[in-house]
Parts: sequence; C-alpha cells; structure tokens
Amino acid sequence: MKNSNIVVLVVDDEQVILDSIEKHLHHEEDMEILTSLTVSGALEIMESAEIDIILTDLMMPDTNGLKFLNIIRNHNENIKTIIITGYATINTAIQAIESGAFDYIAKPFTRKQLREVVRRAAELVSVSRKAIKPKILSDIEEKDIAGKEISNEQINKTAGNFSWFILEEDGTVTIGIERAVLYSVGAIQTVYLPSVGDSIRQGSVFFQLFSADLRTQSLRSPLSGEVARVNKKVVADPQGALQDPYGEGWLIKIKPAFYEDEIKLLGR
Repeated sequence: MKNSNIVVLVVDDEQVILDSIEKHLHHEEDMEILTSLTVSGALEIMESAEIDIILTDLMMPDTNGLKFLNIIRNHNENIKTIIITGYATINTAIQAIESGAFDYIAKPFTRKQLREVVRRAAELVSVSRKAIKPKILSDIEEKDIAGKEISNEQINKTAGNFSWFILEEDGTVTIGIERAVLYSVGAIQTVYLPSVGDSIRQGSVFFQLFSADLRTQSLRSPLSGEVARVNKKVVADPQGALQDPYGEGWLIKIKPAFYEDEIKLLGR
C-alpha cells in the first residue's frame, strides 16, 4: 500500500455491490480499494490499515449505519464516511449527514455519481494531508478581518452551520462563511472547495479550512445543487480573500436543485 494512496473501505452485505463499486473505482490510480461484507470485518480492517474514506450501506445485518458511523467517528474523526442507501431510507441517510457523515449516495447509482462523491471526499483528504505537513511558520500576521456587511433581508444564515447564502437574480445561490468563524480560526493556511460541476447535497461538507496552527473548520451546505462557480481568489489567497466574507470572500455559487423545499426545511 503506497502512502500517497487514498484508502477506501467499502462495507456492504451484498457481494454484487462490493464488486460493482470496486469495478467503478478500479481506474482511480490514486485509490486503494478494500471491501468487507460485515461491520465486524470492517472493524478488523480499520485496526490494521489507515482508512481515509468509508462507503457503508445504511442497513447492515450486524449493526445499522448510524451506529457504525459513531464507531467510525470514535475510531478516527478524520475518516470521510459516505452512506449507501436505498430511496426508502434517504431520510435516515440525511440524519446520518447531520450526525457527521460526509455525504450519501442512493442505489441504484451510476459510475459517474459514485466517482463524483468519492472524488470530492478524496480531494478533501488530500487537502487535509497537505495542511498537516510540518511547516516552518514565520511572521504570520493576524490581519484585521473587516469587510462590508449585508442586511438580514439579503442574507439567510444557516443556524449552527456557520454559513450564509443569498438567492441571486439569475437563480443561482451564493454561499459563504460567517465572519464569527473566521474570528475563531485566526491565520488561515489552506482551504478546500468543490469543483465546478460537482453536485452537493444539503448538509454535506462543501468547505474546510485549515489554520496555521492546524485547527480545522468544516462547513456543510445549506442547500443542494450543482456547483456553478468557485471563488478562485479564496483558493489562491484564503487569508486575504476571507477578510471580506460577505463580499469578495464568497465561497461558491450553485444552481439549486430543491430550493423551495429545502428553504422550508430550514424554517425560512
């Protein structure tokens, strides 16, 4: 196993699902794919290998997905967990996201859908690895985070999620980070954002920042949709761009998929 590989563990009680996922991800050169038919078998693998991503069926015979999610988080909170679910249990999958899962994928899924969600998780793992590499820090200046404010009529703040969003005239939604989060982080070393064309779901991780002292802060998307634009300024110069979190420091713009319905879920 190469240290540079992203190690993916797939847990499902159907061999045909394991074979299908392994086949779909076979051409991902930077990934090592491990499989298990049981949670108990998965736990044994987790003790002997450093796992980066876990895809697990929500309904396993020896334990349910939510319990397994808690076990994973207690084992290593940095593992990105993707829930595999049927349409009948999507509400439970959403509950899993609220409990810390990275995202979910519904059966039957296509190779493109599977690769997209796994690739997003893998990109976040890669960014995390780069952020925690030892680095000599010198003359890091704590900049005053001051920027323009926008009115409560313009902004929708996601309670407990530290993100905000605005519905634009062209129908896209701009999503950003709350200033209070930036105050708590300090000097920012690097950030993760999804790519244009990626699909994100309400409640799934779409942004993570790493501070100079290696603290992290993740944001979960307030809405579902396809990423239409990514703020390249934030990627290139997060410390500078995020001085204006409600203006030049916006994070992504999405084409919302279920805007009206999800707004109701948020209590708007």
